[in-house]
Amino acid sequence: MFLYARILFIVLYFLGSHSFSEACEYHTQKPQNYAFTYSVEIKPALEAGKTLSVWIPYPFEGKYQKVLKFNSKLPQNFKQPLKITAEPRYGNRMIYLEGKTSKESVELSFEYEVLRYPYFGCKDKNCDKYSKPYLYKAADKLVPFFPQIRTIAAQEAKAVKKPSEKIRAFYDYVVREMRYDKSGEGWGRGDAVWACTYKRGNCTDFHSLFIAMSRSEKIPARFEIGVSIPQDQASGEIPGYHCWAEAYAADQGWIPIDATEAKKTGKIDEYFGTLPANRIEFSRGRDLVLNPPQKGEPLNYFIYPYAEVEGAPYTDLNKKFSFQKLKSS
Repeated sequence: MFLYARILFIVLYFLGSHSFSEACEYHTQKPQNYAFTYSVEIKPALEAGKTLSVWIPYPFEGKYQKVLKFNSKLPQNFKQPLKITAEPRYGNRMIYLEGKTSKESVELSFEYEVLRYPYFGCKDKNCDKYSKPYLYKAADKLVPFFPQIRTIAAQEAKAVKKPSEKIRAFYDYVVREMRYDKSGEGWGRGDAVWACTYKRGNCTDFHSLFIAMSRSEKIPARFEIGVSIPQDQASGEIPGYHCWAEAYAADQGWIPIDATEAKKTGKIDEYFGTLPANRIEFSRGRDLVLNPPQKGEPLNYFIYPYAEVEGAPYTDLNKKFSFQKLKSS
């Protein structure tokens, strides 16, 4: 009888463990391979033969994201081969092209195979050299040290002591108070003061407020942007970008968060400290100076192509993102 009961206990234990692992599938998600195409259309210029410079973000590479293959298709009016450069502040890489303007549309295509792992943050020696906390303490143009944000951050942090607990408090505030709402104007710029005032917006606004609150309490925090891969599709187009953030706690290291996905899905715990493999990261930081430096103002963030003609910004560009899921290596 005792032996039978023990066998039954073991069977129930493993059945329970299996159910638990299914419930925690989000956290134990396997690496994913994606074929990703970044296409750019340069619309006709009024005058042909002018010097045209184009910068296009190149995917981040680190322990949790690898570019396995890269291929480009360029028209004849661009110099060959292209250059892959990196800006020194945050290490963001980019494709830099020089060519001539045309009175006809010009198509550029960049194809990648990207291997993406779930990301659980990193601590000190396990992080890359661009993850030094001091790089992410200062204010950005649209993420200033603002009195009202300071007050809210101090209020949300007063009941906790550890930096990691403060980060969780700021994350909970943003998820609780912000609405994912892209109506009207003002959203999408990552303006922390606007987000604090109107309490709505998209991922740039959610995470700018989170970063501003963190930095107000002397906690380094950084902005990251890329694309989100639909998990219910095997292939297709991606309409736009997605962004998220990380904050640095001395007791835990860098802690990743995705407040907008938490808001949309209701999975608040799952998107704190974990980013699933359903994304491709392209760049970090705000107020970016490219390499070679652009003549125009620093970029608010860098996910879409940027171009200049004879040193003046040229905005007649279209972009298209598409993906296909591949079998993981």
